[in-house]
Amino acid sequence: MGFSFPQPRYMPCFDCGASVARDEIDDHVCEHERLLDFRVFQHREALEAFEAELGTYLETPRGRFDLWYARRHRAE
Repeated sequence: MGFSFPQPRYMPCFDCGASVARDEIDDHVCEHERLLDFRVFQHREALEAFEAELGTYLETPRGRFDLWYARRHRAE
């Protein structure tokens, strides 16, 4: 006699992370904003690393020059 766990009533959508009833998963359509939020969440570590690297770069002489140059040309 085998033992089986009960199946959850809701499952996460693999694309947007929304909790969707099992019997409605085939009809589910992801909301655009939720889809974007979920993708950003999935890549949060890479985004945090990029922000840290950018901050470090902007503290260098070349980075400070690039900031100055961007500000100057944005005002034109």
